[in-house]
Amino acid sequence: MSLKPPTLVAVASICLALAACSREIKPDKKGGFLVQNEKLIEISAVNLETQFTPEGFALNYFTGEVAVSVRTGDYLILYGDYKPYALNVYQQKSGYFEQDTSKGAVSGAITSGPLKGEKEMLKIRFTQPLPAGVYLLECQQSKGTIGFPFRIE
Repeated sequence: MSLKPPTLVAVASICLALAACSREIKPDKKGGFLVQNEKLIEISAVNLETQFTPEGFALNYFTGEVAVSVRTGDYLILYGDYKPYALNVYQQKSGYFEQDTSKGAVSGAITSGPLKGEKEMLKIRFTQPLPAGVYLLECQQSKGTIGFPFRIE
């Protein structure tokens, strides 16, 4: 059986389209997301604020809930105008979370890169296990500085 050229072109086009489709989970709205067990979980963004100690030292803090727990094998997706620049440890205070300056940044524990075929999506993977605690992925956005908080238990 021989196929005519238009049929060959149609079959080749369908094969290329299927091969180009990424089967990776992707959000359908902008924001921060955790991919856990092949499911998307939205991470509520928080505003990163700064307060000053009586000695003049700046301390970053945020208010809000830390509702997401990250486990081994999970990763994050940022969809939108987010430029991650730091991953820091935070400790709970009375009514807010304050950066734990004794721990320092753990930004070396993550890697980021574009999600295949998506210009506005970044995939954030963990390159090493992190100790239990509260973390904030700090991002620059056109509106200011925001973060995506999560917990490791």
